[in-house]
Amino acid sequence: MASRRTEGSLIKMVHAARHSDLPGRARATVAIAAVALLVAGCGGGSAGQESGQATSAGSPTASDVVVNVVGTEYSFAPSVLKVSPGETTIRFTNRGATEHDFRIDALQVNLTAQPGKSAQTTVTLEPGTYKVYCSVPGHRESGMQGKVTVS
Repeated sequence: MASRRTEGSLIKMVHAARHSDLPGRARATVAIAAVALLVAGCGGGSAGQESGQATSAGSPTASDVVVNVVGTEYSFAPSVLKVSPGETTIRFTNRGATEHDFRIDALQVNLTAQPGKSAQTTVTLEPGTYKVYCSVPGHRESGMQGKVTVS
């Protein structure tokens, strides 16, 4: 967010441009540039997990590859993942109304998330096909399963 000092400086630039001896087109250019700087300073907010963007607490992430999976009643999206071998971060977001998890037994991955929350882990993937499922009783049987193909 732009500071009050920055806002004040930019507003002064707009007023100065409006009342200067610059030709009309130059005044408009200065005013537009000042407004653009003000808007750029106000943008952003926080990059949240719900947006699907990788987040960091000031240090680089462990992996450049991030796979996002969303769980709801009673499915994963996507249910079939195709990824390359190597270090990969798996982020599971629960958009359902009850607790769900994302399990890959062969890789010892168990990400549990309450409704509206996310969990993630970084794993080194070897070539192969891995079954994924939700281990909450009844969820797998209701269709909450899929696979990860690493090739």
